[in-house]
Amino acid sequence: MNKIAVEFVRFVLEQNPNAADFVAIYDAMSWAACARSFHNLGHEELAMAGISFSLLDTSKLEDLIAQAQKIRMAE
Repeated sequence: MNKIAVEFVRFVLEQNPNAADFVAIYDAMSWAACARSFHNLGHEELAMAGISFSLLDTSKLEDLIAQAQKIRMAE
């Protein structure tokens, strides 16, 4: 996984500690991308880092979230 992608998800998880399920995390990620709150990166830049907000294939996004959560818990 791309380091920027993992760091973005970790940032979103830290900013939204009550986001527990995929839908809540996805919404928080979408909001953060729209607001460009992570290093001024929006949807287009995050897509280049490997984050797709497409609902047609959420498995990669679920894997990315799981990886970021695992790293966060290990800290």
